[in-house]
Amino acid sequence: MNYPSPESTPPPYGQPPYPQVPAPPPAAPQSGPPADPYAPYGTGPQYGTGQQYGSGQQYAVSQPYSAPPQQTPPGGYAVPYQQTPPPSGTNGFAIAALIFGIMGGWLLGFIFGFVALSQIKKRNQNGRGMAIAGLVLSSLWTLAICAVIGIAIVAANETGASGTTGTTGGDDTSVHSLRIGDCLNDLSTEDEIEELPVVACSAPHDGEVYAEFKLTQATFPGIDAIEKEADPRCADLLKSYAPDAVDDPAVDTYYLYPTAESWARGDRAVTCIASFDPARTGKLKG
Repeated sequence: MNYPSPESTPPPYGQPPYPQVPAPPPAAPQSGPPADPYAPYGTGPQYGTGQQYGSGQQYAVSQPYSAPPQQTPPGGYAVPYQQTPPPSGTNGFAIAALIFGIMGGWLLGFIFGFVALSQIKKRNQNGRGMAIAGLVLSSLWTLAICAVIGIAIVAANETGASGTTGTTGGDDTSVHSLRIGDCLNDLSTEDEIEELPVVACSAPHDGEVYAEFKLTQATFPGIDAIEKEADPRCADLLKSYAPDAVDDPAVDTYYLYPTAESWARGDRAVTCIASFDPARTGKLKG
């Protein structure tokens, strides 16, 4: 039996036929839990995340919209780079400090050196090394000068001691500073004697001071009058100082007396000295 096809069957009730719309393909089964009906707009279920059945068309997952690039807001203005200005020449006081330090002007070297260090920092100048060198050299000169002064003081003290106690040296001593017991050399016959070398009595010497007395005249009596008084008086004083020396032919008397010029300055002393020929060692008064 032949059955008529559905297309040849006329529509019932004489209605015109409607075009047949093809049925949509069956939707792929949804994987996962059903969508939340209260989810906000735009957060619907993602397609393509579950297992696909059949060979139906796969829907691509839509990519989220990328955020527009953010622009960094402009910052504040940067501080411009400041260059240190170059040194403005060499400080003149530094040069002067070095020169005086070399030449030995230690005081000016100190002054100029400290002034230079103060100005170099404020004025941005060269010469710091020269200023320091001047200060160092001035310090060395100061130490050297202090050492020389110290040596001179020590030598002066030793010289003073030799004049009073007698040393092996031959330091000249003023005739007004002679003391009893000093041993002398180079006794001369000159009219005026201002100094005589004082030596140690243990060394060979030409004379020994043994007495001193003062003249009492109101005015200068003259050389002859002084000699007439000094000869016998010094002889008597020798007897008191060293009696055995009076009869010793190698011992004679020698004395120093004021001149007219020294008398005007207040000199009244006569110094009695025992002279030896030949020179001897040891004290006359033993």
